[in-house]
Amino acid sequence: MHPARAVEHPFDLTGTGIVEVMTDDNVQLSGGDINASGIATHLGKWTQIGNLVFTFDQSKPDIIFASGDTTFTAANGDTLEAEIKNSELDTTTGISTGQFVFIGGTGRFQQAQGSANYTVNQDLDSGAFDVVAQGSIDY
Repeated sequence: MHPARAVEHPFDLTGTGIVEVMTDDNVQLSGGDINASGIATHLGKWTQIGNLVFTFDQSKPDIIFASGDTTFTAANGDTLEAEIKNSELDTTTGISTGQFVFIGGTGRFQQAQGSANYTVNQDLDSGAFDVVAQGSIDY
């Protein structure tokens, strides 16, 4: 008997949430906590918690770069872990793009791999956002 092999599946996600922004001692943006929910293939109804770290480039003053970690919890309680990579928020539009890189989890997602590109439309005053993502996942 051979062990089961991971199979690549399309991954689509939509949802809404909020980023609670954190500042450092100099009242500069330093990061944020994510709390979101929605619907996704392979997850069903999901919730998300995560954290972001912000970096800045003086040559691009209207862009906030972010990286971080996040956990999606599926309808049945299985978790899907992801790293947030290549994230850029344009502060003139409130639009952010980036990538979720899947790095395992629990239950059926224990060995999950893959990635999904996302687009976030964010209200920069309140932190509220809408997110859509598409990619593929192996588990």
